[in-house]
Order: sequence, then structure tokens, then C-alpha cells
Amino acid sequence: MLLALQNAITQLLKSALPDLFTGADAVQLGFGSAAWTLDAMSADPVAGEPGPQAAQDRLPFDPAAPAGPHALTRTPYPGPRRVRLRSAAGDLAVLAPEEVAWSADDAAAFTLQPRASRALAGFDQVQVDYDVLAAGTQLKAQHQATLSFGAADAQRAEAAAVLALAVLVLQREALRAQGGFDFDGGGYQARGVVQSLHFSGGGSGAGPAAARTLQLAAEIDLRVQRLLGDDEGRPITQILSPGRGAPGRRVDIDPVVDA
Repeated sequence: MLLALQNAITQLLKSALPDLFTGADAVQLGFGSAAWTLDAMSADPVAGEPGPQAAQDRLPFDPAAPAGPHALTRTPYPGPRRVRLRSAAGDLAVLAPEEVAWSADDAAAFTLQPRASRALAGFDQVQVDYDVLAAGTQLKAQHQATLSFGAADAQRAEAAAVLALAVLVLQREALRAQGGFDFDGGGYQARGVVQSLHFSGGGSGAGPAAARTLQLAAEIDLRVQRLLGDDEGRPITQILSPGRGAPGRRVDIDPVVDA
């Protein structure tokens, strides 16, 4: 569950410290000793029961053509929807209700009408938080992993580890935003969000190839859902009575019973 976070760390260090992490003599980054545990108390005991569940879409956004049209990936459940613009660095700008026009014919479709004063440059996604009808629950996972820095000499490895720690700590919010993931298949979905990221220690290796390590710990909220079939989760609109009813009574009884 740390692959997206590992990729984000690698890309960040290469872009922030190119003299150390790119080129022919680049310091070698590695991830090892990864392990994770689940909080046994985090799962909902009625996780299989259908009901409103939180969902989030991140849709492509073009600042040159902000209106769209856009469409959610799933049919929304009635209720509030939070629409925000998102940048690659994880910056968010909340759109006011009057800046979002939802279609009257398709509950998942909408267009954007940003106010004239809103700055759109740098945003490349529309993030929508809404509810869907599904069966699901949320789990908390605690991860521990080791980040290693290998170099030809101890001085270079030491500089790489210390400077990398500075970059990672100061860019922690961006790493949290980029370290999430979404997987789906067979009617199931799993979405991971990095809630916290900490660096707890480190060490140095022995041998001719100098190495330094950093220990990182991450807490991930894992939302798992089962999408409902066409015959699930629908409200009852008629009750079919077995056999014939009394004269003047409908066989298909309206669930709103007359007194």
C-alpha cells in the first residue's frame, strides 16, 4: 500500500536534489523492510450492509476550458457535494455552490462556472467529494518502511540522507496528497489516503559501499466498498400480496398503508 508514496518520494527527491539523485553517480534510493498492521477496531461491524458511503472523484481539469462538461464516475446519493480544484502539489481551492451547475437530467453531470476573479492557473483536477449507495467500511493501516541511500563514499551518502530528510519533512503535505491510491475490480473498490507521515530514525551501513537509512511511518485510511447491483439498495415501492385480496382492495398494496 506504499507504492504510490514511494514513487512520490523518489520523484520529489530527484526534482529537489538533482545533483545527488540524478546522473551517472546518482545516490541509489531503495525501499526495504516494509510492514503494515491493521487496526482491528477500525472496521465497521455491519460493513456488508448497503447505505450511503463517502466517495471521491478526481477529474481532469483544463484552466483554458474550465466549464467542461464534467461527470462523476458513479451515481451520487442525494446530499451535499463538495467541489474543489486541485493542483499537482496538492493545493485545493473550494468552489462556491454558484460556481457549479449540476444537470437536471443526469445527477452525475455538471459544468463549472468559476467566478471572474478566481485564479485557475496551476490547477489540473476537479476533486468532488460526495456520497454513493454502497456497502463498505473504513480501515486504518499503520505502515513502517526503510528508505536507504547508497553511495560510493560515506560523505555523499551522509549528505544525501540529511538533505533528503529536510526535503521530505518540509514537503510532507505534498507527499500526503500524492501518496494516495485507488483500485477497483470485480465490483469492489479500495481507496487509500495518507493521513500522517513521520520519520522516526535512521542508521548507517557497513562495508565499502557506504549507506544511510531513514525509518518512516505512515498511517493510511483505507476505504473499501462493494458496488451494489441493480437489484440492491432500492426503496420498496410496492408490496405484492399472495393471492387475491378482499373486494375493493388492491392486490399490489401501496406501502403507505391507509388508516
